[in-house]
Amino acid sequence: MTRRILAAMLTLTAVLLLGAIIPLGLDVDRQHDRDFRENAVNTAGVAASSAEEQLVDNEPGTGLVRTIARLRGPGETVIVVDTSGHTVAAAGPGLSETAPLIATALAGGTTTDEDAERLVAAVPVHGHTGVAGAVLFARPLQALQQRTHREWIRLAVVAALAVAAALLLAIGLARWVGRPLRTLEQAAEALGGGDLGARAAAETGPGEVRQLARRFNVMAARLETLLYDHRIVLADVAHQLRTPLAALRLRLELLTDEAAPETATDLENALGELARLSRLVDGLLAIARAENTTNPPVPVIVGDILTERADAWRPVAAEREVDLQVKVPEGLVALTGTGHLEQVLDNLIDNALSAEGDSVRLTAAQTAGDIQITVADNGPGMAEVDRERAFLRFETGRSSGTGLGLAIVHRLVTANSGRLALQETPGGGLTVTITLPAAP
Repeated sequence: MTRRILAAMLTLTAVLLLGAIIPLGLDVDRQHDRDFRENAVNTAGVAASSAEEQLVDNEPGTGLVRTIARLRGPGETVIVVDTSGHTVAAAGPGLSETAPLIATALAGGTTTDEDAERLVAAVPVHGHTGVAGAVLFARPLQALQQRTHREWIRLAVVAALAVAAALLLAIGLARWVGRPLRTLEQAAEALGGGDLGARAAAETGPGEVRQLARRFNVMAARLETLLYDHRIVLADVAHQLRTPLAALRLRLELLTDEAAPETATDLENALGELARLSRLVDGLLAIARAENTTNPPVPVIVGDILTERADAWRPVAAEREVDLQVKVPEGLVALTGTGHLEQVLDNLIDNALSAEGDSVRLTAAQTAGDIQITVADNGPGMAEVDRERAFLRFETGRSSGTGLGLAIVHRLVTANSGRLALQETPGGGLTVTITLPAAP
């Protein structure tokens, strides 16, 4: 936003300056040129008035010479000629190619001409009966050029000051608008990363931004209260359900030990259902925690975690005669909540080892900005219709499962800005692909 505001202000200022400064400078140049020509013609006219007495009355030219010397400035030339074109008096550097100017002046006209170095003005000297001669006045153009140069420098300084003022104004405006927006963005990022106490500054910036920050803070406060209440409910549910379930299981186990064989069988079946109920409660609590996870993502070394979880499950794999393999290149670092990837892998490895296959492979690779982790087995696999519903609660392809494992995995992965996909393993089986953001 700061760059856009600066670009807009500077572009607008540049357009306004180009539309005003350049035409103004050209007008000033033309005015200086007109003044320079008029001044040269007037000076030549004064010299013509002084030359009138000598040319008309044939008086001595001493006074004319003094007048010419007084009128002539540095580098200027004054030449007085009679009607035949002969020079009567002259002062200053010589002039060349003045015949056309003299002819025009002797004809009664006033004219000017210039070359790269000087301006020459020719005026007639009027007598009683007509034109008695002509005066040529040459003035160097250096003074005009210097004056024009100074004017353009002044205009350039004004333009530079205007650009500097526009730049300062744009920076101030950008900071006034952009700073609270950046604070709001940082607060939103922190809130999304799990910092429920993150709030935006609502005291600075435009009114619309302050109003947006206040509404964000209200939303964040309500979200914090909602999650806090939800956590309390989860803690109460865990306490209220697990305690009576444990007590009931203990009593059933005592009754089973003392019961007759026929009754003991029924009691063992009841214990099995009670264990299933306990797993179901634990799964529901795990899903609820995953849905409300607010742990900020941290960099985790993927290879270390995959190796660690594979080593932890290797005794179970050996007991079930399953070959558990891990193939992970070094240097893979993903962003995920603390302990989340371990929980995801535990659920997926448990499912893969229960798939009635003889091989489970854990692999990982890096793509553009992502880390992909796969857990593949060669069991019976999962039908396409079952794969589409696998992330729903209580959806399971096994009679002994609760249908909550993949739901927990899906909630944890999506809570960490990741993706989860189920595919058929080439040759048979199920491949679960986890995509997580790669750490810088």
